[in-house]
Amino acid sequence: MKFVLFNGPSTRWNCATRIFNLNRLGTICRRYQPNLYGITTSPLHRGLATDRLLAEWQLDSRRVITAVSGLANEPVSSPAEIEIPGDLDQWKQSDLGQVKTVQDRIRAEFTHWFARGYAAIAIRKTPIGAAYLLGPWSDF
Repeated sequence: MKFVLFNGPSTRWNCATRIFNLNRLGTICRRYQPNLYGITTSPLHRGLATDRLLAEWQLDSRRVITAVSGLANEPVSSPAEIEIPGDLDQWKQSDLGQVKTVQDRIRAEFTHWFARGYAAIAIRKTPIGAAYLLGPWSDF
């Protein structure tokens, strides 16, 4: 099987980028890398941990072929979801404590589900931001 691995922030990618990678390209994420780059002085990170999801793009899988051919259905639900508030970037300017609390929750939830054999398989917009949809990765 041909595949590509790449990483991206679990909370920093804008919703359109996450939707493109998971929903349109058919990537999945099965690994969460806490504080991959350490605490940096970058204004982008503002002293927060640099957590990342490792995305897998299995180029010749049925999932990817269906997604890139435009034949995949829009995701509506899954066995598990991880909610990402849409206000995180605004909170970074005014309330880093709140952002860290959300980041800690997201880390705990991904760690919990990935340890049980789940993968992030899609993302959908929600009234308060977005939600990663998770399912057993053996299904993909």
